Amino acid sequence: MSKTGHLSLSAAISMGIGAMIGAGIFALLGQTGAIVGSATWLSFLIAGGITILCGYSFARLGARYPSNGGVLEYLVQAYGVNLYSGGMGIFYYVSMIVLSAVVAKSFGAYAAVLMGHGGSGWVQNLTAAGIVAALVVLNFISISAFARVEKIFVAIKLTVLFGFAILGFYTIRPENLVFPDPLPPGSILSSVAVTFFAYTGFNVINGAVEHIQNPEKTLPRAIMTTILLVTCVYIVLAIVVFGNLTAGQVVAAKETALAEAARPMLGNTGFVIVSVAALVSSITAINANLFSTGNNAYVMAAYGTLPKTFEKHLWGRGTEGLAITGVCIIALIMLFDLSVIASLGGMAMLLCYSAVNIGHLRVLKETKAKPWIAWLAAIVSCGTVVLVIIVDAASAPMQLLVTALFLVFSFVAEWIIRKTTGRKVKPNIAYPKKEVK
Repeated sequence: MSKTGHLSLSAAISMGIGAMIGAGIFALLGQTGAIVGSATWLSFLIAGGITILCGYSFARLGARYPSNGGVLEYLVQAYGVNLYSGGMGIFYYVSMIVLSAVVAKSFGAYAAVLMGHGGSGWVQNLTAAGIVAALVVLNFISISAFARVEKIFVAIKLTVLFGFAILGFYTIRPENLVFPDPLPPGSILSSVAVTFFAYTGFNVINGAVEHIQNPEKTLPRAIMTTILLVTCVYIVLAIVVFGNLTAGQVVAAKETALAEAARPMLGNTGFVIVSVAALVSSITAINANLFSTGNNAYVMAAYGTLPKTFEKHLWGRGTEGLAITGVCIIALIMLFDLSVIASLGGMAMLLCYSAVNIGHLRVLKETKAKPWIAWLAAIVSCGTVVLVIIVDAASAPMQLLVTALFLVFSFVAEWIIRKTTGRKVKPNIAYPKKEVK
């Protein structure tokens, strides 16, 4: 792989942090708090541990198969050219669209509050749709413009969050951090499906690997550094938020819980500052996800698992795939509630990551990964999926139904494309001979 990519290690880490911090700590604290209350930090810790294992597999796969196809490339390398790899590729693409819609909804919620229209759903949705449209245009302009915006906004976001965390520890009320009694294990597992969704942004780095300098070395460093940093940030902020607010207050605040937690220390000024940081965070997350998902759609069309229209160039570096992706995100924003989308996204990403982790076991000789870590990643991710399904079958059956419908849709779409066009997903990186089918 060439060393002449546009994105350095710092840019790749900025992109990962930009994508991850935004979907989670801003949008999902209220939802997680409704499930496990003050034990939310424990849920983030468990989800972070799972993500570190998954990140190792993604890092090794990305270094061996440096393609913007990302997950799709890994699926084809592991399982071959067939309906399964193509269907899961589409399912992953849908999951990434869901992720971007969740973050955009969070942006809309904070923007509406700052404009004095916090209770207005149409203001939230229109604002969310507007930022997605604006960032699609940015991604049409140039990679360098994307990288500059991402670095600046990530720096602003981290500065505010670290300042908030430091000040917040002085006003924590220890009694707020006592775990609910009882705290059923099933509740923790159910909450992990939501908090895990907060970590899924690291995979945008894989989706931009062809733009990264010296990807064989830079990609693994960027992925692991990003996950470790974000895990620490999530845990600390969850402790600060639930230490300053009761679980009931966090749940009532919903998407603006982090900003509400700034009131005890800084009053309304603190609320405004953190709300602005939330807007910046959401912008970086949407921006990074659009960049990665647009790349992914283009590659999927080139591989054969999406219609050819997705790989057509419009102007600049933009493609119809990027434009279609933006339209799909806006449609989800206008049609679905945040909690429904977030639950779907968490479960969908767990399934996709599990498929990649299992597939990694089939190409261990190629990636030269440590077998015990790869096996542990597969076992933990698959075990989490099984346990979440068992818990949600009783407590959230609609979440499982919606996820199943999207999964079926993905495979039906792949089958129709294969039957009507004769196109089949093909890898970008040459197969190991033993994997050809």
